[in-house]
Amino acid sequence: MIRTASALACAALLTGLLGAAPSARAAQVAGITLSPTETVQGRQLRLTGCGVREELWMDLYAVSLYLPQGTPADASRIRDSSVPKLLQLDVTYDGSVPNGLPDEWAQRLREQVSREFIRTLQNQYNDLKHGDTVRIAYVPNDGTTLSVNGRVVTTRSGSGLMDAMLDLWIGTDPISRNLKRLLLSGSCG
Repeated sequence: MIRTASALACAALLTGLLGAAPSARAAQVAGITLSPTETVQGRQLRLTGCGVREELWMDLYAVSLYLPQGTPADASRIRDSSVPKLLQLDVTYDGSVPNGLPDEWAQRLREQVSREFIRTLQNQYNDLKHGDTVRIAYVPNDGTTLSVNGRVVTTRSGSGLMDAMLDLWIGTDPISRNLKRLLLSGSCG
């Protein structure tokens, strides 16, 4: 009995020292409550980082990144096609979303995805409003799925679509360096 208690105590200590999963608790960012974990096609991912895209002191959207437990929040590891991942954008701006994808998004995405996908994204973007949620989920061997408010918009094989979306936020020339830093911080809050 004493040996068992000692073994359990040692296991608990080692777990704490080796960086076991942080306590599962929701994060709050820009008035959005983010779940500590999300399940994508049967794979559990944990909230790795989040931040808010701001423009002229207005919160536009919250971006959150979910990865498998233990995946380093390193841009090159995140882009690894063997790693499942989820990018979630929650629209926080309560004004009118301008028509058309932001020029910077469109220009970068044109280099990496088809014109057909750009049109699909454009149509979805024009309909976004406060409270909407966009999810870009990648699962190895299954590809990338883009959904808006739980409705699948498009699915693409491979990681190209996910890579293009990741480049916007954590690439070498991100839309916002501060948002990149927050997404790769390994924490949320």
